[in-house]
Amino acid sequence: MSAGEFDVERIFGEEGVGILHLSGLIVAMSPETTKCCLELARAAKKYGTLVSFDLNYRATFWKGREEELGAAFHQIASLADVLVGNEEDFQFCLGFKGPEAGGKDLGSKIDSFKGMIGEVMSKYPNAKVYGTTLRQIISANEHMWGCLLCAEGQWYVEEPRAIQVLDRIGGGDGFTGGLLYGILKGWAPAECAQFGWATGVLAASSLNDYAEPADEKQIWDIYAGNARVQR
Repeated sequence: MSAGEFDVERIFGEEGVGILHLSGLIVAMSPETTKCCLELARAAKKYGTLVSFDLNYRATFWKGREEELGAAFHQIASLADVLVGNEEDFQFCLGFKGPEAGGKDLGSKIDSFKGMIGEVMSKYPNAKVYGTTLRQIISANEHMWGCLLCAEGQWYVEEPRAIQVLDRIGGGDGFTGGLLYGILKGWAPAECAQFGWATGVLAASSLNDYAEPADEKQIWDIYAGNARVQR
């Protein structure tokens, strides 16, 4: 995969794509995808397109490429308008110190998360939105799920709530997808955080790795905890 396979002038210049979203999983997949993502991020910024970067650390992808990927992730993070990751991502991808990775006792660690994201904001001031999910595993089928969002210097916290989990894979991506949807819609940051929290729940409570909501109302019902039949 290379940036040359994409008509960036048409995508960013003529069609005016609102957000380019990059996953650290793809950035780290191979030297070719690393170069491709870097070039696409630079092209997006040239045309004024928002850049979203979900760090998505994967230890097996980083093995033997730590220095190379550290430099690449730093460059993309410097270009990002939206920067997302959990405590492990920010520590291992960008070298920040923070709460213990692994998601234990999340309720008491929210202040630690805020401190870590504060350091991230200082190093990567181009971003206007910083997000992280909060997950504590009670059992395979029950998690505590929350999120933090910092937008324009203001904090928005969705305190961890118990959720039922069918397949945990994709919960973080579900959160990011809901967050970006809200940003594209021009919603207030609090609504973006709430919607992202709920789309993450939908992804984690279904067998797919992604959420398939019928409409916005379904997501807001999930946020409200409304399981009543709608007739």
